[in-house]
Amino acid sequence: LHPAESYALFILALIVGITTSLGIALYRIGIHVFNDIFVNGTQSLLGMIVGKVTLVIGLAAAGYVVGWIMHRFVGEERHHGVAGIMESVALGGGRLRYEKLFFKALASSISLGAGASVGPEDPSVQIGANLGSMLGQRLRVSEDRMRLLVAAGAASAIAAAFNAPIAGVFFALEVILLEFTTNAFGVVVLAAVVASVLNQALEQTIGFHEPSLDLMNYTVGSPLEIPFYAVMGLVLAPIAAGFIRSVYWQKDVWHKHIHWPMPIQTAVAGAVVGLVGIFMPQILGTGREVMNQVLERPAEFTVVLLLVIGVTKIAMTGFSLAGGFVGGVFAPALFVGLVFGGVFGRLMEALNASNIISDPQVYAIVGMAAMMSGVVRSPITAIMLVFELTNDYRLILPIMLASVVCIFLTNRFAPLGIYALGLARAGVHLREGRDIDLMQGVVVQEVMDDPLTISEHASLVELRDALRRHHVRSICVTDGGDNLVGIVTLSDLQRAYEEHPEECATLTVGDIATGQVVTVHPDDVVWRAIRLMGANNVGRIPVVEERSNKLVGILSRHDIVEAYNKAIARKVQDQHNAEQVRLNNLTGAHVLETYVTDNAPVVGKRICDIRWPAESVVASIQRQNKLLVPHGNTALEAGDWVTLVAAPECEDELGTLFGQRPVEV
Repeated sequence: LHPAESYALFILALIVGITTSLGIALYRIGIHVFNDIFVNGTQSLLGMIVGKVTLVIGLAAAGYVVGWIMHRFVGEERHHGVAGIMESVALGGGRLRYEKLFFKALASSISLGAGASVGPEDPSVQIGANLGSMLGQRLRVSEDRMRLLVAAGAASAIAAAFNAPIAGVFFALEVILLEFTTNAFGVVVLAAVVASVLNQALEQTIGFHEPSLDLMNYTVGSPLEIPFYAVMGLVLAPIAAGFIRSVYWQKDVWHKHIHWPMPIQTAVAGAVVGLVGIFMPQILGTGREVMNQVLERPAEFTVVLLLVIGVTKIAMTGFSLAGGFVGGVFAPALFVGLVFGGVFGRLMEALNASNIISDPQVYAIVGMAAMMSGVVRSPITAIMLVFELTNDYRLILPIMLASVVCIFLTNRFAPLGIYALGLARAGVHLREGRDIDLMQGVVVQEVMDDPLTISEHASLVELRDALRRHHVRSICVTDGGDNLVGIVTLSDLQRAYEEHPEECATLTVGDIATGQVVTVHPDDVVWRAIRLMGANNVGRIPVVEERSNKLVGILSRHDIVEAYNKAIARKVQDQHNAEQVRLNNLTGAHVLETYVTDNAPVVGKRICDIRWPAESVVASIQRQNKLLVPHGNTALEAGDWVTLVAAPECEDELGTLFGQRPVEV
């Protein structure tokens, strides 16, 4: 950037840091105010009459208010929280619909104040990111600068929420921008530092302190203890994957089977969470106080109790989010990691030698970073966050080891983190860094075929019959099971008959097959397979599992063509998604998408001949792998995906035209 432009950008980052810190302070005050209303107020009014049932009443009432606010002022959104910010930065130039920020923050503060099992950090990130986007849009800065301001806001939010500016910086780079550049680093660091300093000043000036983790001086005893942290990372990985799956499974269940009005839906969810909270109050709210109790008074929490708390927290976090409460998974992931890490430390202390395990509570602290790494897929952020919370360099090695092991193994159970999975379910696949070759976006398992196989013990006559029957020139050779031994071709068979005619009756397929063959794995990108085909002058490559030699598929030149078509289709879909996001953010109106079914009333009709609602416009049509710009004489066909910009009151009329209600994107 030109020096003058850099100075202007740094000034904007300064403003974003200040406004975000102030916004987070107001957000925290809101949480405490609504806690007094829905928890303390309900208890004082009805506690003498209904006792602990006031918890159910308070959460149900809060749920009704939250549902009404979200339905009336926010409406259906393509993605909530951090996932929506990631999509906007990647596809929409950082343009967020900041007009809804107040209502989202209000709904979130009510949710957390009443005790819903969600976290405040995701809404905090929304506050910072939307403030950065609002500043950029008002000043009409370029999209590159807008992205940086959104990232600066996100970093400021984490810095203010945790007093952890380093973690905030890496969260913005690792999760929001998905890239690391010198320009971005400077802007994000400035905003995060300013937000953190101002937050500390506000706490000291007005005496308003957010409950924080009281982490005492824990340390690792012997170097022999370090491997135990790697084992804990292995143990926490399936729990992290289960956390992710639980959230989206419950959302799917609510979406498919619950069709109540939004306020009623959220009120019922609040009542259920409150009912569970009567018997398990530790799972309510952010859980900061409970986390402190687990660390300071471990004798009060048995291993069984910690296990029940952890499992219930995972279930109720997904239930709260699926039911309509507004919050995030950041704090619940830390809570679950601390609880299950504490369980692991206790078990190691009991099963292993006490002379190796220095303090089981250290495992609880390290477990926070490991779990957050597995759930969010931001290992550097998790490592730096827990490091800043502990202020103890001696814990950095176990934190790093457990986090890396956990995220590596979690990828096996759940390939995408909780934010990326939400985007992928909507057809949005974000990649780190700059654009890459199309063929690097398609993996082998998407286009491979089922392999034709023959046992290495089969006779040459059986091989000849198999080649004729399937009309192929080569077959994969196995050991009689599923393991690949080699590959045999028609040329190999012809050579055997020409060179050893008298021995052909006794030769087997294994005797003439080629044993050293080039292979690829199902998760390899197709581009790697293309390079191997060219380097080895082969037309087919067997696909085997990475950890064994089990044959799972075959990749041919025909499959490469199919892969290219898939890549083109995916690229078109990405462009389509980007245009939808931009249109949504620029217009502020509802951007709707619907599928044209075979029997829809609009099939075969030109756009100019259809009686559209007054406040609706057809924005684009996706037909197979093509994105069409609609004109008046464009006829709609079955199978088209139509994107419209329309007022909310038009949705029913559009549903009549298309035979189904359109969905907001």
